[in-house]
Amino acid sequence: MTKSCYFVPDFIEIQRQSFFHFLESGIIEEICKRNPITNIKKDVEIFFYPEFYRLTTPVYNIEEAVFCDKSYVSKLYIPVQLTDRKNKRIYLKWMLMTHLPLMTNRGHFILNGAARVIVNQLVRSPGIYFRESLHEIYNNKWTEKPVNIIRRFYADIICLKGTWLRIELDKDYCMWARTKKGPKIPLLWILLAMGLNEKMILSQVFSPAYLLESFKKEYNLVQKNPSKKLKYLYISTPIQAWKQLSDFFNLKRGKKKKNSYELGRKWMFKKFMNPRTYDLGKNGRLALNNKLGLNISIAQTCLTALDLLTATDFLMKVEKGMYGIDDIDHLKNRRVRSSGELLQVQFSLGLMRLEKMIRIKIDSPSLSINKNTLNSLINTKPINGALKEFFGSHPLSQFMDQINPLAEITHKRRLSSLGPGGVSRDTATLAVRGIHPSHYGRICPIETPEGKNTGLVNSITTFARVNKHGLIQTPFYKLFKGQAQKTFGVVYLSADREDNLKLATPDLNLSKFGFLPKHSIPARFGKDFVTIKRQQISFIGVSPLQMISIATSFIPFLEHDDANRALMGSNMQRQAVPLIRPQRPLVGTGLESRAVSDSGHGLASKKSGYVIYASGSKIILYTGY
Repeated sequence: MTKSCYFVPDFIEIQRQSFFHFLESGIIEEICKRNPITNIKKDVEIFFYPEFYRLTTPVYNIEEAVFCDKSYVSKLYIPVQLTDRKNKRIYLKWMLMTHLPLMTNRGHFILNGAARVIVNQLVRSPGIYFRESLHEIYNNKWTEKPVNIIRRFYADIICLKGTWLRIELDKDYCMWARTKKGPKIPLLWILLAMGLNEKMILSQVFSPAYLLESFKKEYNLVQKNPSKKLKYLYISTPIQAWKQLSDFFNLKRGKKKKNSYELGRKWMFKKFMNPRTYDLGKNGRLALNNKLGLNISIAQTCLTALDLLTATDFLMKVEKGMYGIDDIDHLKNRRVRSSGELLQVQFSLGLMRLEKMIRIKIDSPSLSINKNTLNSLINTKPINGALKEFFGSHPLSQFMDQINPLAEITHKRRLSSLGPGGVSRDTATLAVRGIHPSHYGRICPIETPEGKNTGLVNSITTFARVNKHGLIQTPFYKLFKGQAQKTFGVVYLSADREDNLKLATPDLNLSKFGFLPKHSIPARFGKDFVTIKRQQISFIGVSPLQMISIATSFIPFLEHDDANRALMGSNMQRQAVPLIRPQRPLVGTGLESRAVSDSGHGLASKKSGYVIYASGSKIILYTGY
């Protein structure tokens, strides 16, 4: 096999890159969402200028923070403008927003002298997923086997923030919509409440009868039993839909006696159309556009009438067999939330508390506006409190495993499906825990804990990286007519791009000029292994190590081991206590030195040169200058 000219990536890059993105754009994004903050009369306005924010030099450096049991934090200052329209005055001032914990160059945080790591979370990607459920029909309750099994379909619209919406088609071919933990309501009501008219809805969907079936079923039941009242009324206008929603959910009118349809309209807006309460995120919007063939702007992160109408039509076509259902365990439907994104969510929570506090103060009749007013309106408690909560009690914020360099580096590259927004270890099924074909080159199939967390806590593979959308990518060399194009570098592929490609394994014997063998070659195509000619293969892997994690790649002759024993070996290496006098392994795989250097435990010089003196206290390097 020809030597690979591809270098192993930086192992801690996933942590550093994510935190850098938070500093570069995350802080600005979150503060911009809160701009401006005004009082009820609109005569007092507070406006933040987050793009000019500044971070001060930390009071304690990394070593001092560890030895003095302090935190490695920086003060975050933002210019804030207070506008008094009544007196026509503007006050501009730099305000301290929070003490922001900083990530060290080794990819962890130091709080109260303790090193903490934010574990990467693997969650369902926002978007729309079409699934099926099976309804078993029995003659009587003692029957062992069902007489008939009916396949029913549903679609889940998952968002980053807000209410998840499910559109379902039941066994009687009635279409319903329901929110999480909410009652089911006719889908036609929701479509009308989004502002569409009856004619448009029925003309745009594949099977209009499905939308009307629930009303027919209800009407037939009332005909048989006249004492019953119609629960779901057939309606045809948005105003009627809002009124029905208001009555159905018993929405309260409050002090100002509003029309019931107005309450229904506000309920719909708050649930699905208000950017402050409902957010698909850019990734969710992209996923919806790609799945449903829409061309809605990425800036539109709320649910639109067109989204729902197209999703309804798509679900009808799925039921007819025109489209397939989604594989929820496929990595294209799951994304990684790294440290920066998790911090951004918490920062947003702190800002929300700050905004609420400011609104209460500026609406106070006793407020007098002068140059010191901003000091009384803005303080660091809300954001500091949110960040403290996160680092102190969040399940994904953990004390760093510092037994040895491998334990540290593995902890920073860990993927957890647990935590808020993830799955529960008690309810997680085998399908969630299992190994999926899309994991190849992205998630290690061997390294996972034993016990309750099996399959829920994993490790990123040696060569994998996470892109800006949170999708895990793995590198491949492009093939042209059976020749590996190594001089052109590598191509990183995510799981969604890999679906329709034929991929060769990296351990094939290439010729001197990089050609694959002439005979039939085993390749991976989707979920299957096929044997094809070299001209049909699109990409080849960069290294046999790309399918396993760092800890697993430390095991020599791994291919001869039983998978269960390899799992134990991967986990037990992290428990090894370092020697007082470190020694090179007699049998190694070559990645040991790289893991130590990337973990930050080994001393690294900023300049290259020759070591001319070394002792227990100092190392002298000759650089040639």
